Amino acid sequence: MFPPSPVTSIFVARQPIFELDHGLYGYELLYRRDGEIDRADGVHEHMSADVIASSLLGIGLSTLSGDRVAFINFGRDQLLSDSWTLFDRDKIVIELLEHVRCDAETIAACERLVKAGYRLALDDYVHADSSALLPLASIVKIDVLGKSADELRAIRAELAGHQVRLLAERVETAAVRDLCAGLGFDLFQGFLFSRPETVSKRDVSAGQLAVMRLLNLLQDTKTSDADLEAAFETDVALCYKLLRIVNAASVGGRGVKSIAHAIRMIGRQSLHRWLTVMLVASVGQQGSVTHEVALTALTRARLCESVVRVAPAPRNGDSAFIVGLLSLLDVLLDMPMQTVLSRLELSEDIARALLEEGGPYAAPLKLVRAYELGEWEQVRTLAIDSGVADALVADLYLDALTWATDSVAA
Repeated sequence: MFPPSPVTSIFVARQPIFELDHGLYGYELLYRRDGEIDRADGVHEHMSADVIASSLLGIGLSTLSGDRVAFINFGRDQLLSDSWTLFDRDKIVIELLEHVRCDAETIAACERLVKAGYRLALDDYVHADSSALLPLASIVKIDVLGKSADELRAIRAELAGHQVRLLAERVETAAVRDLCAGLGFDLFQGFLFSRPETVSKRDVSAGQLAVMRLLNLLQDTKTSDADLEAAFETDVALCYKLLRIVNAASVGGRGVKSIAHAIRMIGRQSLHRWLTVMLVASVGQQGSVTHEVALTALTRARLCESVVRVAPAPRNGDSAFIVGLLSLLDVLLDMPMQTVLSRLELSEDIARALLEEGGPYAAPLKLVRAYELGEWEQVRTLAIDSGVADALVADLYLDALTWATDSVAA
């Protein structure tokens, strides 16, 4: 199902960037060439233009960023070789890595790209190192993690005279997001996956509770077909979901004669899986941030399942799928994971993976999380521990991303 990676295979992950009051703005692409994972900063500085062309362009920006802008990390070699000309200037932002020397050659290359109509972002801005590039930049990224309010105000004051947009990265709490917004930051990266700090601010809707109850019925071996049929028949929305599932599951969904017939056609295990997907997707429809969380949860689910299915250790792919899918439900519902799981009857192995990062399904989830963050050394270590070729993980990720995007759009 998954062909071997070519010699120039590439690790690509993405992280969403949000615009204040306007939702999703774009994605930062984190990438590294296979076989050269020697640093954990998310990019290979010496990745050549031909690798970019055969990899990022071969994958297609539409797959990675859809109709949104893609922030692409550039090192010095890429910048000086004018590799940015390979891309549509309206589709990308060139993100200059913080360790690139700000010398005459760098400045000249940035002048060329800006003159050609490309946008320049300065990553992890430090005033003493890259201030000469500020007149050319459209966006300045500030790592706000651990910075005090006074430090952020000082940075804002320093940049006040420049026509740049401020992007706060590594935002982990709503309080920091609000502080940055008050200081004039209008682009944000990182707070998407912040865990809730208090017990639920947003309750589960009646429709979501109905799906949770049905999931629990499906898990109970004592539940009869008649009980399942009754649960569906009392909820029009659930009946509609069932018919959608039968069609989506490619089980020959034509000629459904009754609710009981539809349940028999799809089977309990498949029904449980599809209802869980719909639960996550329904929460993700509440806004642009939750939509991205739901998309990431679906990607995790497919990737966890794929990793388990190709790994030599015998584990249940369906259970791995549920672990990945539910791993962000606490963020989606804005409540602690313990509270979320108290409403669902799950197997001990699934619960352990989600609550304790233990058990047979913890390893694939850790691997998936490392991949999302572009922690490539950790990806390699976890892949080896799981018995999966690290280059294959890149292929599985792209497959999972495509599947998740199609599922959300369905």
